[in-house]
Formats: sequence, structure tokens, C-alpha cells
Amino acid sequence: MVCRRVAPRGFTLIELLVVIAIIAILSAILMPALTSATDRSRVTECRSNLTHIGMALKMYYNDQGDWPLQIRGLYDAEFVTDRSILICTKTGVPYYYDRPDQTMPNERFIAACCPPSTLEGDRPHGYSKSFVALKKGGEIVEITGSVP
Repeated sequence: MVCRRVAPRGFTLIELLVVIAIIAILSAILMPALTSATDRSRVTECRSNLTHIGMALKMYYNDQGDWPLQIRGLYDAEFVTDRSILICTKTGVPYYYDRPDQTMPNERFIAACCPPSTLEGDRPHGYSKSFVALKKGGEIVEITGSVP
């Protein structure tokens, strides 16, 4: 009896192209969902950072009797021990800070991931349509649309 060795059959070019096309279509479908999830996680991290900044500002004011001149003053006075808390996770620049005073209403923004005057298309979160801000009263909000 003679044993014939059969050469292994590989994929044809058409089969490989079909598989590559299917992978490309699936990745194109999933990319917006992954981008959205990443952006939402950055918004959540930004909210967390602003919560820490708000608590540090309250502690600074209670200890010093005044607000810091710059947001970096929280790190210099050791009210914040991790400098990365003072930097927006999306833009990589320090948070916008508007030094509050006694006459400023609680609804004014004192810290945000970008200046409130930033145009809607240039904002860092929510596909450039929103930003996260800390009000003087301690409330953290995500602003979409124009700022009054």
C-alpha cells in the first residue's frame, strides 16, 4: 500500500480578503463606541479632579483665610500632594482658575478644564461640545452649549 502525502491546503486570496474586509467593517463599527467610552472616562476623571480641587480650596481658605492666587498654590502649600490633579486629563494643561472673592456669587465658575469663554467647538470634552466646571458653591457641573 502506497501512502500519498497530501499537501496542506491554505487559504485562497479571496478568503483572506473577505476576512480582512469583515475585520475592517467590525473595527469601523466599534471605534465610535470606544472613543465615546474613553471620552466619558476622561470627563469622570476631570470631575474627580475638580472635586479634589474644590475640597483643597475649602481647606486652603479655612487655614489661610483667603483664596490662593493661582491654582498651583494648592500644591505649593501641600493641600494637594499629586500635581497631576491640577492638570486636565484631556487637554494636558492646568485647570482654568478664577480666584473667588467675598462678593462673587456661588454660581460663578472658579475652576474648569478650560476657560468658560472657550467656543463650543474648541472645548475638550464631549466631542468638543462640553467642559466640566467647579462653581464657587462647590457644585461640579458639565456645561454644554453657550455659557451665560
